[in-house]
Amino acid sequence: MMTSGPVRAGHAGYHSRRHVQGGTLLEGLLAIVIFSMGLLAILRLLTVSAIDSGNAQFRSEASLLASDLVSRIWTGDRSFNGINDRFGNASTDDYRDWLASVQQRLPGVSASTNAPVITIGSDRTVIVTLSWQASGDRDTHQLIFQTRITD
Repeated sequence: MMTSGPVRAGHAGYHSRRHVQGGTLLEGLLAIVIFSMGLLAILRLLTVSAIDSGNAQFRSEASLLASDLVSRIWTGDRSFNGINDRFGNASTDDYRDWLASVQQRLPGVSASTNAPVITIGSDRTVIVTLSWQASGDRDTHQLIFQTRITD
């Protein structure tokens, strides 16, 4: 008959089960870290997308405002003197009316900050430069619109 020494039942099983539980905890923590990094990347993309969407809206507004100015020029005297008298000076009523709509639709525009610049050439080439700066934005954005007024 064979006899053996005292058997420690469950001793080896205890250590292996404890090791598996620790591995499961590490795997869970790793999964949480990977999931969190993915979530942060998605939030970053959404933030950039929202900023770009706002910038596109302001570029579109600036383009419409420049087109509005050209339309105003076309409705009046289209000679060099006529254009210059109405829009070549910031104190004219026509310019101030248009400036009010620019200030209303573009952020960061005032008579002294990011004021529109209208350049009128002797050949009736009109260059409109619009600048704006959204709140919280470090960069000033600009649209330059050029057209030639003919009869």
